[in-house]
Amino acid sequence: MGGLTRKKRVMPSAKRPSARNKTLISDQQQLDFTSLMLDGAPSKSAYTVSEITALLADAIEDHPTLGHSVTVQGELSNVKRSSRGHIYFTLKDPTASIGGILWASTASRLNFDLKDGLEVYLTGRLEIYKPSGSYSLVASKIEPVGVGALQLAFEQIKARLDAEGLFMDEFKKPIPEFPERIGLITSSTGAVIHDMLRVIRRKNPLVDVLLHPVKVQGEGAAAEIAQAIAELNHPHYQLDILIVGRGGGSFEDLFCFSEEAVVRAIFASQVPVITGIGHEPDYSLADAVADYSASTPTAAADWAVPDAQLLVEAHATRSRELLESMAETILYYEQTLDHNATRLIELHESTLETEGHKLEQRQERVLSGFHLYFQRQEQKLGQAVAAMNAFNPLTTLARGYGVATDSNQRVLRSIQQIQTGETLSLRLSDGSLHCQVLSQEALEPPAASGNLP
Repeated sequence: MGGLTRKKRVMPSAKRPSARNKTLISDQQQLDFTSLMLDGAPSKSAYTVSEITALLADAIEDHPTLGHSVTVQGELSNVKRSSRGHIYFTLKDPTASIGGILWASTASRLNFDLKDGLEVYLTGRLEIYKPSGSYSLVASKIEPVGVGALQLAFEQIKARLDAEGLFMDEFKKPIPEFPERIGLITSSTGAVIHDMLRVIRRKNPLVDVLLHPVKVQGEGAAAEIAQAIAELNHPHYQLDILIVGRGGGSFEDLFCFSEEAVVRAIFASQVPVITGIGHEPDYSLADAVADYSASTPTAAADWAVPDAQLLVEAHATRSRELLESMAETILYYEQTLDHNATRLIELHESTLETEGHKLEQRQERVLSGFHLYFQRQEQKLGQAVAAMNAFNPLTTLARGYGVATDSNQRVLRSIQQIQTGETLSLRLSDGSLHCQVLSQEALEPPAASGNLP
């Protein structure tokens, strides 16, 4: 991985722990404190605890090695951080141990975490805490053994954030294809900003660029970069893309882009972030968390901005293709419309013809039904007329019968209904006769056989 290796740190000879320095504590424990206390001090039969502690502190302060800043190699254990930010620990080797303190002001400048089992070079002074009579090394500098402090910090940050999932592809946001406003987070001096602006102006002069200048290396650089990313996420700026970049440099120069504050700021950004940090082999944790990582700042600018000329050509090509497609579509629909109209007319004519045949058939069936109905009604009427004629009294009269009525127009059914000398009317088939009864003659009752006389 580019940027992850660095040259082995060579400690100055004055600081390199010697075999004697590694056993300083053992030598110290073997000091003849009786001689130290008596040297330059009057002999007493008894000393107070404070006096003994003061003599010991003076002896350490006057010692040619212990009285100055000393570098000690050992393994950390019992590492604890207080609520005020101080770090307390034990520094040990296979045969001895000594307590150590890293005050909060010094601890805040550490790039890596102190953990149990970590082998370190500790530079500091040996001090005695008089209230408890304990002594410890007050560290002014700590470096890991065998690996640089920044390299260790890089690995620790990477492992911690990777465990949280910050580098997973599923969290990366898509880069807008046609950005209108781009934010640049980089140094306002140097060639990088000029190269990026030149590329953007050459490819698409219509893109708006907002520069947020920041420190890109050294103390405070990570805080400025993280703050700039958070600030440019404000909706007021209406940015489509953020580009975080700087030119090449050593691993130490680029380390601010691997600090946790910067990585978390990029991950939290709602605006897609493109990084262009260093050169091709260089690598930072900002590159790992970014939505897109380019090899250089110039490549980042080039990748973020579409070429306006290519867009114009693509637009012309697309317009031509669209017009051709529209013409083909119109022609297709015209042909389809003609075909469908022809089919519709043919279908309409066929339907009309079919329905005409059906109508004729229905008319024939209706007429036939009416004809049959009228025939039946005519037959029924003839039968009714025949039946009526059978009961018609005129028919009976036509056969030679007559109907006699008295002066009151009552039909005479018996000779008992009229007297001799009375006048009656006799209705015949073709008229009436007015008659006078001259005599009456009763008839014999009809025979049992029922035959008429």
